[in-house]
Amino acid sequence: MRFTDRVQFYESNDRYDTDNPDGKPIPVGEPVIANVTHLGVNRSMQLFGNLNTERLVVRLIQPFNEDWGILRVNDSETYYALETGVYPLKIDGYIVGETQNE
Repeated sequence: MRFTDRVQFYESNDRYDTDNPDGKPIPVGEPVIANVTHLGVNRSMQLFGNLNTERLVVRLIQPFNEDWGILRVNDSETYYALETGVYPLKIDGYIVGETQNE
């Protein structure tokens, strides 16, 4: 498994904040190295029952212990929100789905 992607976590901006009037997501911590893959059509149907959202599997070498709401992969324009997490002994993993955050 190759860890070649950079993931930046952000605070969730569900409500208006006077300290952040433009509403752009606020980064949480530094970008981390991750392995990012697409969930796949069959697995997405098995787990979630639909294909309406692009889903990714994000695996981290080190746990990210700060509170976050959304993330971006490799500085793309697309934000992803947590759908479910997997926390085995060695590598934390998240299944995230595309969100309409901008």
